[in-house]
Amino acid sequence: MDYKKISILIVLLTGMGWLNTANAQQTNEAEIHLFARYVEGDGIEMRWFSDNNEVMRRGTESGFIVERRVAGTGPFQTVQTVQPLDESQTEQLIQTTVGEGDRADRLRVVTELRDSDTDHLPGEIDFQNRIEDLVNRKSAEDFRTMTFMLSSFEDSLAARVLGLSASDTNVMPGQTYEYRARLVSSGGLNVTSVVTEITATEQTEDYEVPILVNEGDGELSFIWQQPENSVGMYVQRSFSENGPFEPLNEVIELNLRGKQFDGPQRGTFFDKELNNYRNYHYRFYGQNVFGERVLFGEASGTPRDLTPPREPLLLQPKHESEDTVRVTWEMPGTVDNDLAGFAVLRGDGSSEEFVRLHPDLTDPNLREWIDLDFNRDLDTYYAIQAVDTAGNVSTSAVLPVSYIRFNPPVKPEIGQATIGDDGSVEIIISPDPEDAVDGYKIFMANDPEHEFSVVKEMFGDSLITSGSRTIVRDTVMLNTLTRNVYYKIRAYDVHFNESEESDVIALERPDIVPPPRPVFKNVEIGSTDVNFEIALPSVIDFQTATLYRRSGPASDWQPIQTFREKTEIARYTDRGLEPGATYFYRLQAEDQSGLLSDFSNPVQVKTVNRRSVSVAENLSAQSGDRGTVIRWAYPGDDLDEVFFVIYRRSGEEGLRQVGRSDNTTFTDRRVRAGRYEYRVRVFRKDGNQSLLSDTAVVTVGN
Repeated sequence: MDYKKISILIVLLTGMGWLNTANAQQTNEAEIHLFARYVEGDGIEMRWFSDNNEVMRRGTESGFIVERRVAGTGPFQTVQTVQPLDESQTEQLIQTTVGEGDRADRLRVVTELRDSDTDHLPGEIDFQNRIEDLVNRKSAEDFRTMTFMLSSFEDSLAARVLGLSASDTNVMPGQTYEYRARLVSSGGLNVTSVVTEITATEQTEDYEVPILVNEGDGELSFIWQQPENSVGMYVQRSFSENGPFEPLNEVIELNLRGKQFDGPQRGTFFDKELNNYRNYHYRFYGQNVFGERVLFGEASGTPRDLTPPREPLLLQPKHESEDTVRVTWEMPGTVDNDLAGFAVLRGDGSSEEFVRLHPDLTDPNLREWIDLDFNRDLDTYYAIQAVDTAGNVSTSAVLPVSYIRFNPPVKPEIGQATIGDDGSVEIIISPDPEDAVDGYKIFMANDPEHEFSVVKEMFGDSLITSGSRTIVRDTVMLNTLTRNVYYKIRAYDVHFNESEESDVIALERPDIVPPPRPVFKNVEIGSTDVNFEIALPSVIDFQTATLYRRSGPASDWQPIQTFREKTEIARYTDRGLEPGATYFYRLQAEDQSGLLSDFSNPVQVKTVNRRSVSVAENLSAQSGDRGTVIRWAYPGDDLDEVFFVIYRRSGEEGLRQVGRSDNTTFTDRRVRAGRYEYRVRVFRKDGNQSLLSDTAVVTVGN
């Protein structure tokens, strides 16, 4: 078998989240996903694929059953049993449809691969290298499944050969249907047929997405949000916006992702070895699951010279006399031909305060500068910038000038650090081996990437003892969302020369903050069950949330459900309840430190009592001086548990409520001359109600 004939290239595993054959097979579960679209005149066109090697093998051997129903109604009905084509049928399809060529080769390859045996490789298992043997078997299975899918993406005839496509022409325009595909012979596999809903209305597919361009040095890179209805890419390039465009890849490049990846589905493309400052234009095409190539974006870009010169090597600036500082530097290796010159910078150590000491760039051959205008009362730092003809800049390391020729203390070492339950911090600094330290500054931050602040200074013989360790005490807040606190230390000598900063240490605050309490978001009450939507605490150390129930104020609270998954909304149905009964519910959360939240406010529910209510009988209406008197009879034996609502219709008006009565009579005083119709409905106090009574008609005179 010559698998090289298959024009498929997988370059990234970052898309199609339902595809993860290894994970599906490990859990012994599988899904069949069906994709559908409506085409005017052709009906519903479908493709389906599975996330399981064995399902794909059995389906492409014995076939699939496609089922349909009108959305939300009735059982599924078989639309078609799709059988794959055998070798002779494939050859007939090739001769009558495509002739010879690469497309015919692809169809023959998928037919041959379908008939191959990947479950048992030739020969016996090599027990000496059995792990590698089993990996090879699994690789063969994955290769076959991926080949089937990608071949179907590239060519609709491949989907037909493999039995992965069907059309339903017997559909009503505008009607919404549900489709699913299942194996003809499941053979005991645990397979879920994912239902797809489609309306028989032709939709315009929107494939266009914005493409971001990054212009590099001799290269361009592109990134985009992968359209959900398109996979992979073909890229074309032109020197003109209007073409002609030439293809940059003959085979599709797919962006696939595993089930564990939950980030954005992005596609990327890199074009290198380009000429700087020349415009390039690109068109990006994708492949949909129906074997069609679609344009989803266009972009243009111009590569630019972004390579700065090599960084100058700044030598230690020297305070040579009272009024001069000599700054010297070197250029490592060979100097580039596009070097335009240098800039000498001076500042106080912060990047915002550095200034150039001369208005124009120096000669590119210069390697020394004499500074006569520095201030000895301030800390002075120097840096050198190399600038090329394109304006790219490289900067040397920043070095200070040392006015007092004294070596700074060595980097301090933290021997031990602890934090107590009350937020008290104790840091022990190891003795300075040179006995040169006069004091320390202690810095603290809540994040190692944030700027550290000075929280304590320790100077003088009363705090720093030569040859002894130094103990630093501090206190931190515990009621905060940041779990760790970070410290580092810098040592100073008597001339205030400073050491390197110590290594950063991290101390974990003791957890004293209980989690927020869960909240009932929605409660739906039935006769024997209650449905809950619960908002769980969105904290990092969330452990569980427990739902409690009791049947009355005097009964004990009982846990009925524990939620362990970190999710925004949890759903639960409490079943087996008594109709018409009252229940109370509350919630409580627990974090990973065992801290409990407050209980939520209790929720009281009363299940619906599904009782039938008798209909009012013998309804009559009689006009009198004070209005219309309506009378009726109630045949039920629960008169003390019901009330009556009276409805009236007059003229062109519809039936509307005009009153309520606790007994079997009612006087409608808001009437004028005309004809009126009355009806009565019985309501129980538990929420049940009867049907409307028969109509009583009365005519009111002038």
